[in-house]
Amino acid sequence: MLQDATNNRPRGARSATAVAEPEKPNDALKLLRRYYEAQQQLRRGICLLNAGQYDRAAEAFTTAGRLNPHSRPLPWLLAACHAGQGRYDLAAVEMERQTRTEPTDVTAQIRRALLLWQDSRPHDAIEYLRQSVVAHPDSAELQFQLGTLLAAMEEYAEAELRFTQAIAMDKEHADALIALAQCCAVRQQVREAKRYLERAQHRRAGDARVGLLLAQAAKSLSDQGTPVTIQARIPEEQSDQNTEGLEQLSRIVEADPEFIDAFVGLPTGELDGEVHGMFSDALDRALKRNPKHVGLHCAAGRLFAEMGRPDEAIRSTRSAVQIDPQNIQALVQLGRLYQQSHRDTEAIACLNQAIAMGAKYADVYYLLGNLYRRSGQAEQARRAYVRALKINKNYQAARTALETLAA
Repeated sequence: MLQDATNNRPRGARSATAVAEPEKPNDALKLLRRYYEAQQQLRRGICLLNAGQYDRAAEAFTTAGRLNPHSRPLPWLLAACHAGQGRYDLAAVEMERQTRTEPTDVTAQIRRALLLWQDSRPHDAIEYLRQSVVAHPDSAELQFQLGTLLAAMEEYAEAELRFTQAIAMDKEHADALIALAQCCAVRQQVREAKRYLERAQHRRAGDARVGLLLAQAAKSLSDQGTPVTIQARIPEEQSDQNTEGLEQLSRIVEADPEFIDAFVGLPTGELDGEVHGMFSDALDRALKRNPKHVGLHCAAGRLFAEMGRPDEAIRSTRSAVQIDPQNIQALVQLGRLYQQSHRDTEAIACLNQAIAMGAKYADVYYLLGNLYRRSGQAEQARRAYVRALKINKNYQAARTALETLAA
């Protein structure tokens, strides 16, 4: 009836063991497409569930779960991309955040119990958690973890008791509600299982696994001739998980502003602008913590430019230059933004300042040549193109520009 009801592998400590799974940086667009497809299937599944079409709902939830196996909100997936770039130190912010959800000693005890379990010492792990529960009788997470290990050993009666106690201590503990529903399924109490799963779904509406289990429970009751009514909740766009994930993303961006560049250039229309908007929010958070961070202001400028907001792009980049007038990257970026806005005089001034600071690069001279040419200063344009070719004799665009200028 419920696919996970006899799963003998413990889910693990929510607050101690989960880390972002790495994604290859080149797979960023594929990951985002999977996320949006999963969201579409999840919402479709909820609508079908509420309409009483349980088989089709289960299919939709299964597809959503395959596309986004852990039903992670978008910020978490973006952090996983960061881990895929080899920056595990920054992606580990998730671990740090999660270990703060329970007192440190409780978290450490859960971790130790799971290590005992993984070391093929299940009875020692269970006994250790029993002792931990005595020491911390108010910890819902310890009750849940103990119940998880007991259920994996098929000691369902005590497991059910532990899950019930966890819920009594923390009514929002969705994992305990799901686990309790599975215990009910084992003893063929499908109506009770459905009731707990409905509560879990309202607390974790974006979790495809919960939707799938609820669809299976409803289908089982319906097949038995029992009237079934479900009012599943559509996930909110701004959930607590999204808020926490956005905070994590802002800290990753603060430590590595160029991470955003992997996503600049994605088709905004295809992704409805959500990715760019999320990075904008993350940058805003990071800048509030660190308003003098030149790299963050530059990253904001590049992102605003990509979003078609040139005035904000210039304003952000100009802030970077004001903080550090000798920052070559900021000067060149500001010059490009001025050029794109047809503010040629300001663009020329920025690029010349960058060159004076050491930005003697072929592409900078080429851009400067184009600006001089557009403003009718042919001799200055020629000199700029010649300098570009001296730096890179194979720079075909500069060569073509020089030849057409002479003509």
